[in-house]
Amino acid sequence: MGKEIGIDFGTTNTVVSYVNKSGRIRALRYDKSEIIPSVIYFRTSEEYFIGSTAKKLLAQNPSAGVENFKTSIGDSQRHEISAESGEIISLRARDAAKLFLNKIVQGIESKLVKEFGAAAGCIDRAVITVPANFSSTEKGAVKNAANDAGLENIKLAAEPTAAAVAYENSRGNDSDEIILVYDFGGGTFDVSVIQKNQGAFEEITTGGDKHLGGNVLTEKIADKILAAVNSKFDTDFPKTEDDFDEELHKISAADYRMNMSEIWRTADLVKEDLSEDENAEEFFNIALPDGKSETFEFTLTRAELEKIIGEEINRTVEITLNTIKAAKDKGVEKIERIVLAGGSSNIPLVKKTLEERLQSQDIVFSDDVSTLISRGATILAERYAEMDKLTKAVTTLQMGITAAEGMEFEKFQMLIPEDAPLPCTMKRTFYLSRDNQRRLEIDYYERDVKNYPAAKYGYDKGVEQIDSLVIDNLPPNLKAGEVKVDVTFTAQIDGSLDISVELKNLDDEKITQGNITFIKKSDIE
Repeated sequence: MGKEIGIDFGTTNTVVSYVNKSGRIRALRYDKSEIIPSVIYFRTSEEYFIGSTAKKLLAQNPSAGVENFKTSIGDSQRHEISAESGEIISLRARDAAKLFLNKIVQGIESKLVKEFGAAAGCIDRAVITVPANFSSTEKGAVKNAANDAGLENIKLAAEPTAAAVAYENSRGNDSDEIILVYDFGGGTFDVSVIQKNQGAFEEITTGGDKHLGGNVLTEKIADKILAAVNSKFDTDFPKTEDDFDEELHKISAADYRMNMSEIWRTADLVKEDLSEDENAEEFFNIALPDGKSETFEFTLTRAELEKIIGEEINRTVEITLNTIKAAKDKGVEKIERIVLAGGSSNIPLVKKTLEERLQSQDIVFSDDVSTLISRGATILAERYAEMDKLTKAVTTLQMGITAAEGMEFEKFQMLIPEDAPLPCTMKRTFYLSRDNQRRLEIDYYERDVKNYPAAKYGYDKGVEQIDSLVIDNLPPNLKAGEVKVDVTFTAQIDGSLDISVELKNLDDEKITQGNITFIKKSDIE
């Protein structure tokens, strides 16, 4: 039997942990670092780098790679990358995830084989963490990418749950208690109230915002830097490449991309600096019109930073308060402690604001927020066979469809509610719209009722189409009024979605399926 690993597959950084020969959980080093930037850089379509090397190369050639791809892993949209060789590479975010994880698996497994030998060092089982608020399609895309990267036995765990597992393990605490995990990562914010009961970790309720992470804070700092650059040099460089024009702005597209890459890199450094110090000072080169270039100095104080990002931090705290209220509505009398996880939790304003707003709560940092989640994943991977009993998850969002016609056209119709224990199943019957119909597409949605309680229609903010089910090759000569299409949606124990389809007549008798196929549109190449 081979080794088990835990993977915190993060938006900005990835950490892989395992249990070494001494029985201690250790983060594995890749490219000389335990913290692996989630970045890919393409030298050619066949040769590419990940991690720290990729991040350094991408800073010099921003068009030749991709980062932050996890945030769009559920999308089918393809992105064009211009490799260093000049080749144009078209890939989806899930393709990037596959390539990234493939390098991780190869590099990590070679180190494990050296330590444990050829048989014992091969990766046998893996637990990969995902944001609690990821959609079923996003969770499924992570599993598929990991499978395609060579990992056969995979289970997913919610990031806050893995953090709770690791924190409790580090304390050596066997007693039952209620924990709230505030997980502020690079791409997402999650908060979960988790009950530890006889060694099992059960989600009571979850909240968060999958569009609010540390990258949003970096972007706000980058906006301030860009404004300062434009003010000093009397330029009008736009924020996005869609608004950039070589002739108008008098620099090349390559120089513009380099400028924006430097601005973003500097913003990230400033954010990190101000987690430790009261003042930050960073320098970078800026390409200017007519072939000129100058060094730009940017300074920021912690007090200034807190004004810039205060709204976002307050939003995470409001979500936390709402989650605590939801837990109390479910019978939770007291939360013993709040555990901070995720790299963005290192920002001093986070703990300061939480302490001000939750005065009676015990708020604690783990010994290392950067590796906490991967350590929890490793503990679960070590107990792979019984993991489904150790962690009990709930749905984070409502899942459903929208009305296709009538007075309530496009109104959201719930199939699976929020905070429902997983796994859970719901069946829905659909009908053909015409005789001899050979294909049927069913769009399905998720509704974030906790953050957007007023959202009712498919076009409202807070209701998001997550995928479409394509049912194809229906038997010929079917009559619209005589056929039912029963679709069973099952939110599995890890939150990914399984779908099955049956054709029936009006008497509920099965119709021969023939060559019928059904597939999620996001899985179509």
